[in-house]
Amino acid sequence: MSILLSVIIPTYNRKDSLSKCLYALTNQHTKIKYEVLIIDDGSTDNTDEVIKKWEKNTHFKLRYFRQENKGPASARNIGIKQARGDILLFIGDDIIATPSLIEQHMVFHCKYPEENVAMLGYVTWSSEIKVTPFMYWLEHGGPQFQYYKFRHQEKVKAFWTCNISLKREFMIKEGTFDEDFIYAAYEDTELGYRLQKKGLQIIYNKNATAYHYHSTNIEKYCYRQKLIGKSFIILHKKYPEIFRMPLEDNVFKKNIWTIFKLVVPYLKKIAIILDRKNIRLPNILYKIIMYYYYENGIQEK
Repeated sequence: MSILLSVIIPTYNRKDSLSKCLYALTNQHTKIKYEVLIIDDGSTDNTDEVIKKWEKNTHFKLRYFRQENKGPASARNIGIKQARGDILLFIGDDIIATPSLIEQHMVFHCKYPEENVAMLGYVTWSSEIKVTPFMYWLEHGGPQFQYYKFRHQEKVKAFWTCNISLKREFMIKEGTFDEDFIYAAYEDTELGYRLQKKGLQIIYNKNATAYHYHSTNIEKYCYRQKLIGKSFIILHKKYPEIFRMPLEDNVFKKNIWTIFKLVVPYLKKIAIILDRKNIRLPNILYKIIMYYYYENGIQEK
């Protein structure tokens, strides 16, 4: 009996990048059977019209679902419930698959048929967008990408839904996404933590490459950091002994941070100007700026 792979993609107001994502999925060099599930998280940009056009131009089964805006965790759970595949591949609506991506994931699961074994693929910035010094930092030491830490085929803890696959049976039995997380922040971390407690093993495959078609800047990422901080509060309340508050019980760090807070808004303005001029700041300064807005999100609760 042939094995089916289900690609699950939550989307929200990104019809242009979603079209690029779907185009890449129509150009896979594989004979493997796969379906693609799009879960529209309440988009207002006519995403449904884009899907109607694509439904006529794909060789795979394209299935479309829509919900009120509840966040990617809820959207992915719809995908898990509706998927017909034995293998679930989670990617984002701004992820552009290389032609061998589906093949890489399926070959891996044929090699490792155990239900508790998952595969994390590699994601890097798309060559179609300009990578600023700040974006370079995000991928090399910053909070966006940390693939530089991993070796090919080693076991990792990272459960990142930009490019990860696992067995549907294992998820149905052991747990799906916690819908308390309404932002795209920590919802995959929390699920990964729960599933790994249940025995999930994740193996990194650098050859399963995809590209991130999503330009960003310091201003946008400061806003994202605030959302991440808000999501961390949810994570902390669920697992206070594991995910501790950043400045908890450390008077010295609290005092140092009080000083830093006075200068960060000015440092941010300088960083924005320099990034536009393609001038890179020392990593520590990016970290201070990003932490400031992360901490703001935590304080807002």
